[in-house]
Amino acid sequence: MRIFSIGDIHGRQDLLKNLLSILKKHHKLNLSVDKLIFMGDYIDRGPDSYLVLQSIKSLTEKHPNNVVALLGNHEQMMLDFLEGQDKWGIWFSNGGHATIHSFGNNSFDPMVEWLSKLPYSHQEPGFFFSHAPVPPEIDRAPRNKFKPFTREELIWTFHKDEKDGARKHENAIGVCGHVHALFQGLYEPRIYDHYIFTDAGCGCHPKAPLCAVEVVSKQIIYSIYCK
Repeated sequence: MRIFSIGDIHGRQDLLKNLLSILKKHHKLNLSVDKLIFMGDYIDRGPDSYLVLQSIKSLTEKHPNNVVALLGNHEQMMLDFLEGQDKWGIWFSNGGHATIHSFGNNSFDPMVEWLSKLPYSHQEPGFFFSHAPVPPEIDRAPRNKFKPFTREELIWTFHKDEKDGARKHENAIGVCGHVHALFQGLYEPRIYDHYIFTDAGCGCHPKAPLCAVEVVSKQIIYSIYCK
């Protein structure tokens, strides 16, 4: 069994479609054996959030035991907005307008029902998956120490030093999306001994790729923007 972790997509259905094609044609992806873990942030910024959600929802329904979709902070912002909890317009300031445009006349209700049931984290033997890189115990708020990770920790945590700031899980390698390194001029995932950062900036820059990382072998598969 191989485990492919796919980083933030942000509305780039073109890159998602291409990546899935590459995995099937060139890496013999078999979802009766292999697993796909989508790391969240499927929506906003890019032009095709609705189609991305449709694609991932369909995969989770066809392969419920082998395809996992985690909830990201952008999906949570959308849910908060639709529930009337976004009083400060946070979603729109983070690309929500593009998502609304992509839905057109399609109802949000089926997607809201599906998204509201998605997990914030997932575990496989030797790996802990969450949208954001969870903090070490020493960096957690006093009220959270030695308790299960909160929703905010699982989808919002950000470390200035990703190599040393992310938690070293006991007997597991952490895998996350959420954090790209475009500001460092890097258009790729970053792989450390204790953590795999899968977000290569897809949707945040027109030339940033969408990537899948096979977490056991650490192989990176790129879906690259072409024009």
